[in-house]
Amino acid sequence: MEGMDAIVKIERIYNNNVILAHDDKNEEIIAIGRGLAFGRHVGDTIEKDRIEKLFILRDKSIQSKLQTILHDIPSVYLEIVEELIQDIHATSNLKLNESIYLTLTDHISVSLEREKQGIICHNPLLPEIKQFYPQEYRLARLAVGIIRRYLQMTISDDEVGFITLHIVNASVNQQMMVTVKATRMVRDILAIIRQSFPDKVMANPMLYQRLVRHLQIFTRTILTVEKVEDNSNYFYKLGKAQYNDAYRCVKAINHYVEEKTGKTITDGEQGYLLLHIINLIYS
Repeated sequence: MEGMDAIVKIERIYNNNVILAHDDKNEEIIAIGRGLAFGRHVGDTIEKDRIEKLFILRDKSIQSKLQTILHDIPSVYLEIVEELIQDIHATSNLKLNESIYLTLTDHISVSLEREKQGIICHNPLLPEIKQFYPQEYRLARLAVGIIRRYLQMTISDDEVGFITLHIVNASVNQQMMVTVKATRMVRDILAIIRQSFPDKVMANPMLYQRLVRHLQIFTRTILTVEKVEDNSNYFYKLGKAQYNDAYRCVKAINHYVEEKTGKTITDGEQGYLLLHIINLIYS
Protein backbone atom coordinates (compact mmCIF):
# COMPACT_ATOMS: atom_id res chain seq x y z
CA MET A 1 0.00 0.00 0.00
CA GLU A 2 1.32 3.42 -0.88
CA GLY A 3 0.35 7.06 -0.61
CA MET A 4 -0.37 9.37 -3.53
CA ASP A 5 0.10 13.06 -4.36
CA ALA A 6 -2.17 13.62 -7.40
CA ILE A 7 -5.79 13.41 -8.48
CA VAL A 8 -7.11 10.11 -9.75
CA LYS A 9 -9.32 9.25 -12.71
CA ILE A 10 -12.29 6.95 -12.13
CA GLU A 11 -12.21 3.72 -14.10
CA ARG A 12 -14.99 1.83 -12.31
CA ILE A 13 -17.46 2.62 -9.52
CA TYR A 14 -18.23 -0.19 -7.08
CA ASN A 15 -20.46 1.86 -4.80
CA ASN A 16 -20.65 5.39 -3.41
CA ASN A 17 -17.58 4.75 -1.24
CA VAL A 18 -15.28 2.60 -3.41
CA ILE A 19 -13.82 3.15 -6.88
CA LEU A 20 -11.24 1.64 -9.18
CA ALA A 21 -9.09 4.40 -10.66
CA HIS A 22 -5.79 5.33 -12.30
CA ASP A 23 -3.28 7.63 -10.64
CA ASP A 24 -0.94 10.07 -12.38
CA LYS A 25 1.50 7.22 -13.05
CA ASN A 26 -1.34 5.29 -14.74
CA GLU A 27 -1.26 2.63 -12.00
CA GLU A 28 -4.54 0.97 -11.09
CA ILE A 29 -5.65 1.73 -7.55
CA ILE A 30 -8.59 0.99 -5.31
CA ALA A 31 -9.69 4.13 -3.45
CA ILE A 32 -12.10 4.34 -0.52
CA GLY A 33 -13.76 7.40 0.98
CA ARG A 34 -17.14 8.34 2.37
CA GLY A 35 -19.34 9.42 -0.56
CA LEU A 36 -16.29 9.33 -2.83
CA ALA A 37 -18.21 8.37 -5.97
CA PHE A 38 -21.52 10.08 -5.22
CA GLY A 39 -22.62 12.02 -8.30
CA ARG A 40 -19.48 10.99 -10.18
CA HIS A 41 -19.08 8.98 -13.38
CA VAL A 42 -16.43 6.86 -15.06
CA GLY A 43 -13.80 9.23 -16.49
CA ASP A 44 -14.25 11.89 -13.81
CA THR A 45 -11.33 12.90 -11.60
CA ILE A 46 -11.24 13.03 -7.80
CA GLU A 47 -8.95 15.11 -5.60
CA LYS A 48 -6.56 13.28 -3.28
CA ASP A 49 -7.91 14.91 -0.12
CA ARG A 50 -11.25 13.14 -0.60
CA ILE A 51 -9.61 9.69 -0.47
CA GLU A 52 -9.45 8.10 2.97
CA LYS A 53 -7.84 4.76 2.01
CA LEU A 54 -5.71 3.99 -1.03
CA PHE A 55 -4.69 0.53 -2.25
CA ILE A 56 -1.92 -0.14 -4.75
CA LEU A 57 -1.21 -3.88 -4.85
CA ARG A 58 1.91 -4.99 -6.70
CA ASP A 59 0.43 -8.43 -7.41
CA LYS A 60 -2.13 -7.66 -10.11
CA SER A 61 -3.83 -11.05 -9.83
CA ILE A 62 -4.58 -10.33 -6.16
CA GLN A 63 -5.82 -6.83 -7.03
CA SER A 64 -8.11 -8.30 -9.69
CA LYS A 65 -9.59 -10.81 -7.23
CA LEU A 66 -9.99 -8.08 -4.61
CA GLN A 67 -11.88 -5.97 -7.13
CA THR A 68 -14.18 -8.92 -7.76
CA ILE A 69 -15.14 -9.47 -4.13
CA LEU A 70 -15.67 -5.73 -3.62
CA HIS A 71 -18.70 -6.09 -5.88
CA ASP A 72 -20.36 -8.28 -3.26
CA ILE A 73 -19.23 -7.08 0.19
CA PRO A 74 -19.30 -3.78 2.10
CA SER A 75 -16.03 -1.85 1.74
CA VAL A 76 -15.80 -1.54 5.53
CA TYR A 77 -14.31 -5.03 5.71
CA LEU A 78 -11.41 -4.02 3.47
CA GLU A 79 -10.92 -0.89 5.58
CA ILE A 80 -10.74 -3.04 8.74
CA VAL A 81 -8.13 -5.32 7.16
CA GLU A 82 -6.08 -2.36 5.91
CA GLU A 83 -5.99 -0.76 9.37
CA LEU A 84 -5.09 -4.08 11.01
CA ILE A 85 -2.22 -4.64 8.58
CA GLN A 86 -0.94 -1.11 9.13
CA ASP A 87 -0.99 -1.74 12.90
CA ILE A 88 0.86 -5.04 12.43
CA HIS A 89 3.56 -3.31 10.41
CA ALA A 90 3.81 -0.56 13.02
CA THR A 91 4.13 -2.89 16.01
CA SER A 92 6.09 -5.87 14.65
CA ASN A 93 8.73 -6.93 12.15
CA LEU A 94 6.44 -9.38 10.38
CA LYS A 95 6.49 -9.18 6.59
CA LEU A 96 3.10 -10.11 5.18
CA ASN A 97 2.32 -11.34 1.68
CA GLU A 98 -0.15 -9.07 -0.14
CA SER A 99 -2.53 -12.01 -0.45
CA ILE A 100 -3.72 -11.26 3.10
CA TYR A 101 -5.72 -8.30 1.78
CA LEU A 102 -7.74 -10.74 -0.30
CA THR A 103 -7.98 -13.75 2.01
CA LEU A 104 -8.62 -11.89 5.26
CA THR A 105 -11.13 -9.46 3.72
CA ASP A 106 -13.03 -12.38 2.26
CA HIS A 107 -12.87 -14.26 5.56
CA ILE A 108 -14.10 -11.49 7.84
CA SER A 109 -16.87 -10.51 5.44
CA VAL A 110 -18.36 -13.95 6.09
CA SER A 111 -17.38 -14.48 9.71
CA LEU A 112 -18.45 -11.04 10.99
CA GLU A 113 -21.81 -11.25 9.25
CA ARG A 114 -22.23 -14.60 10.98
CA GLU A 115 -21.16 -13.23 14.36
CA LYS A 116 -23.63 -10.32 13.97
CA GLN A 117 -26.32 -13.00 13.99
CA GLY A 118 -24.89 -14.53 17.15
CA ILE A 119 -23.57 -17.58 15.29
CA ILE A 120 -20.13 -18.35 16.73
CA CYS A 121 -17.95 -20.75 14.77
CA HIS A 122 -15.98 -22.86 17.24
CA ASN A 123 -12.23 -22.92 16.60
CA PRO A 124 -11.00 -26.38 17.63
CA LEU A 125 -7.35 -25.31 17.33
CA LEU A 126 -7.62 -22.20 19.51
CA PRO A 127 -5.47 -23.54 22.42
CA GLU A 128 -2.77 -24.61 19.97
CA ILE A 129 -2.93 -21.32 18.06
CA LYS A 130 -2.37 -19.36 21.29
CA GLN A 131 0.50 -21.64 22.28
CA PHE A 132 2.28 -22.05 18.92
CA TYR A 133 1.79 -18.54 17.51
CA PRO A 134 1.85 -16.13 20.48
CA GLN A 135 3.13 -13.14 18.49
CA GLU A 136 0.63 -13.59 15.67
CA TYR A 137 -2.19 -14.12 18.18
CA ARG A 138 -1.25 -10.90 19.97
CA LEU A 139 -1.31 -9.04 16.65
CA ALA A 140 -4.64 -10.61 15.69
CA ARG A 141 -6.13 -9.25 18.92
CA LEU A 142 -5.54 -5.74 17.54
CA ALA A 143 -8.52 -6.50 15.31
CA VAL A 144 -10.82 -6.54 18.34
CA GLY A 145 -10.55 -2.78 18.90
CA ILE A 146 -10.61 -1.97 15.18
CA ILE A 147 -13.78 -3.99 14.57
CA ARG A 148 -15.45 -2.50 17.66
CA ARG A 149 -14.72 0.99 16.37
CA TYR A 150 -15.98 0.32 12.83
CA LEU A 151 -18.94 -1.97 13.56
CA GLN A 152 -19.73 -1.51 17.27
CA MET A 153 -19.42 -5.26 17.82
CA THR A 154 -17.10 -7.53 19.77
CA ILE A 155 -15.67 -10.60 18.09
CA SER A 156 -15.16 -13.92 19.84
CA ASP A 157 -11.81 -15.36 20.86
CA ASP A 158 -12.46 -18.13 18.33
CA GLU A 159 -12.54 -15.49 15.58
CA VAL A 160 -9.29 -13.95 16.84
CA GLY A 161 -7.79 -17.42 16.41
CA PHE A 162 -8.95 -17.61 12.79
CA ILE A 163 -7.48 -14.16 12.08
CA THR A 164 -4.23 -15.40 13.65
CA LEU A 165 -4.02 -18.21 11.10
CA HIS A 166 -4.41 -15.70 8.26
CA ILE A 167 -1.53 -13.68 9.69
CA VAL A 168 0.58 -16.86 9.97
CA ASN A 169 -0.25 -17.77 6.35
CA ALA A 170 0.76 -14.36 5.07
CA SER A 171 3.99 -14.28 7.10
CA VAL A 172 5.26 -17.66 5.87
CA ASN A 173 3.58 -17.44 2.44
CA GLN A 174 1.59 -20.65 2.61
CA GLN A 175 -1.99 -21.79 2.11
CA MET A 176 -4.53 -21.90 4.93
CA MET A 177 -4.95 -25.66 4.52
CA VAL A 178 -1.23 -26.18 5.16
CA THR A 179 -1.30 -23.95 8.25
CA VAL A 180 -4.28 -25.80 9.73
CA LYS A 181 -2.81 -29.24 8.99
CA ALA A 182 0.61 -28.24 10.34
CA THR A 183 -0.94 -26.87 13.54
CA ARG A 184 -2.87 -30.11 14.09
CA MET A 185 0.24 -32.16 13.44
CA VAL A 186 2.34 -30.16 15.90
CA ARG A 187 -0.39 -30.62 18.51
CA ASP A 188 -0.53 -34.38 17.91
CA ILE A 189 3.26 -34.84 17.86
CA LEU A 190 3.55 -32.97 21.17
CA ALA A 191 0.87 -35.29 22.57
CA ILE A 192 2.97 -38.30 21.52
CA ILE A 193 6.02 -36.83 23.26
CA ARG A 194 3.95 -35.95 26.33
CA GLN A 195 2.61 -39.51 26.49
CA SER A 196 6.14 -40.91 26.30
CA PHE A 197 7.52 -38.52 28.95
CA PRO A 198 4.51 -37.27 30.96
CA ASP A 199 6.47 -35.62 33.77
CA LYS A 200 9.32 -34.02 31.83
CA VAL A 201 8.00 -32.21 28.77
CA MET A 202 7.38 -28.84 30.44
CA ALA A 203 10.37 -28.94 32.78
CA ASN A 204 12.36 -26.48 30.65
CA PRO A 205 10.11 -23.90 28.92
CA MET A 206 12.92 -22.54 26.71
CA LEU A 207 13.82 -25.97 25.32
CA TYR A 208 10.12 -26.77 24.93
CA GLN A 209 9.62 -23.65 22.78
CA ARG A 210 12.65 -24.63 20.68
CA LEU A 211 11.02 -28.00 20.10
CA VAL A 212 7.74 -26.34 19.11
CA ARG A 213 9.50 -24.04 16.62
CA HIS A 214 11.33 -27.00 15.11
CA LEU A 215 8.06 -28.93 14.77
CA GLN A 216 6.40 -25.96 13.07
CA ILE A 217 9.14 -25.86 10.43
CA PHE A 218 9.24 -29.64 10.15
CA THR A 219 5.48 -30.06 9.61
CA ARG A 220 5.28 -27.24 7.04
CA THR A 221 8.19 -28.80 5.18
CA ILE A 222 6.79 -32.30 5.10
CA LEU A 223 3.40 -30.97 3.94
CA THR A 224 4.77 -28.81 1.13
CA VAL A 225 8.05 -30.36 -0.07
CA GLU A 226 7.69 -33.40 -2.30
CA LYS A 227 11.01 -34.96 -1.29
CA VAL A 228 13.15 -33.93 1.68
CA GLU A 229 16.89 -34.46 1.25
CA ASP A 230 18.33 -36.86 3.82
CA ASN A 231 21.16 -35.04 5.55
CA SER A 232 23.57 -36.37 8.17
CA ASN A 233 22.05 -39.04 10.41
CA TYR A 234 24.69 -38.80 13.19
CA PHE A 235 22.09 -37.83 15.82
CA TYR A 236 19.82 -40.65 14.61
CA LYS A 237 22.57 -43.21 15.20
CA LEU A 238 23.47 -41.64 18.55
CA GLY A 239 19.85 -41.63 19.74
CA LYS A 240 19.23 -45.17 18.57
CA ALA A 241 22.35 -46.42 20.38
CA GLN A 242 22.10 -44.48 23.67
CA TYR A 243 18.54 -43.15 24.22
CA ASN A 244 16.09 -45.98 23.72
CA ASP A 245 13.05 -44.13 25.14
CA ALA A 246 13.62 -41.11 22.89
CA TYR A 247 14.24 -43.37 19.90
CA ARG A 248 10.93 -45.22 20.46
CA CYS A 249 9.16 -41.86 20.77
CA VAL A 250 10.55 -40.67 17.44
CA LYS A 251 9.52 -43.94 15.81
CA ALA A 252 5.97 -43.35 17.10
CA ILE A 253 6.11 -39.84 15.58
CA ASN A 254 7.32 -41.31 12.29
CA HIS A 255 4.40 -43.76 12.29
CA TYR A 256 1.96 -40.92 12.92
CA VAL A 257 3.44 -38.81 10.11
CA GLU A 258 3.24 -41.75 7.69
CA GLU A 259 -0.44 -42.23 8.55
CA LYS A 260 -1.24 -38.52 8.11
CA THR A 261 0.85 -37.69 5.04
CA GLY A 262 1.93 -40.93 3.41
CA LYS A 263 5.54 -39.78 3.79
CA THR A 264 8.37 -41.29 5.84
CA ILE A 265 10.57 -39.03 7.93
CA THR A 266 14.19 -39.32 6.80
CA ASP A 267 16.81 -40.65 9.22
CA GLY A 268 18.39 -37.21 9.22
CA GLU A 269 15.15 -35.49 10.29
CA GLN A 270 14.48 -38.22 12.86
CA GLY A 271 17.95 -37.44 14.18
CA TYR A 272 17.07 -33.76 14.65
CA LEU A 273 13.83 -34.74 16.40
CA LEU A 274 15.85 -37.04 18.65
CA LEU A 275 18.26 -34.22 19.46
CA HIS A 276 15.43 -31.87 20.51
CA ILE A 277 13.72 -34.56 22.59
CA ILE A 278 16.99 -35.65 24.24
CA ASN A 279 17.83 -32.04 25.12
CA LEU A 280 14.35 -31.49 26.53
CA ILE A 281 14.01 -34.73 28.49
CA TYR A 282 17.54 -35.39 29.69
CA SER A 283 18.88 -31.87 30.29
